[in-house]
Amino acid sequence: MQFTAKTREILWFLFVTIGIYTFLIFLFAVLYYNTGSIGFYKPIQRVYEPIDFEKAVYFSIVSFHTIGYGDIYPLTSSGRYILMTEAFTSLFFTSIFSGFLVYFVIRRRDDIFTTKHVYIRLRKDKWFLSIRLGNKGRAIIDMKGKFEAWIVQENSRVRIFQYEEEMADLERILYYDIYLDDPGTSKLRKALTDALNGKLLLHIKYAFIGNDINTGEQVAHAVYYDSTRFKFGKMFDNVYSWDERGRRVNFIWRNFEKIEPLEEHIRLEFTKVNSEVAR
Repeated sequence: MQFTAKTREILWFLFVTIGIYTFLIFLFAVLYYNTGSIGFYKPIQRVYEPIDFEKAVYFSIVSFHTIGYGDIYPLTSSGRYILMTEAFTSLFFTSIFSGFLVYFVIRRRDDIFTTKHVYIRLRKDKWFLSIRLGNKGRAIIDMKGKFEAWIVQENSRVRIFQYEEEMADLERILYYDIYLDDPGTSKLRKALTDALNGKLLLHIKYAFIGNDINTGEQVAHAVYYDSTRFKFGKMFDNVYSWDERGRRVNFIWRNFEKIEPLEEHIRLEFTKVNSEVAR
């Protein structure tokens, strides 16, 4: 029988949980039994008799679930302390179990991340506005991305540029690039220049939705930047290498944010050229 990745995760979680639950039940049963701190009540004779290990397990289970039938009682102070400890442990165990079960059923782990900066990059004599995406989890397919840039004027949001497109699958690394030499991006180029010259504060939002390749679960991610997060550069540093089968291996995620620096005179040239184009 084949199970989806999410089903396997849930089954593994339940298996581990049952193991921990069984361990706790027997742990407290052993404590009750070895200390002789609980007894079985006989209402007719009105006496307590010592219990065997089976009854200790029974008492541990009903106490863990705070049922309390009243047939077995703690007889000593140590028994009462053990009982209180078990009740306290039960409270946290149940809460943690419920929370993690909801997590495994509903949520995918937060394993998508983006660069902390938006990069103005020069590649093969062409300018791009770039964001780098990383994924430490399962691949995401059927992706659709949306890029927006805006400014705030007189307490109103004024859109400068917006672009939506279908994207390639996000396996481990993906680049979101906007070609700045395209005439359709002239307003964005002008806003970038003004922002770099300190004339305005430009806001950027990048968001995408897609589907987990194994579970089909919809995944959404959004990130916000402003023009204080702009940087120049050329090529991003590699974070992986290729094996003989054409697969990415040996990931070095600390290189994720690293980029080849751009010479200062070329930065100034970008700002100057775009200012002249905007006029």
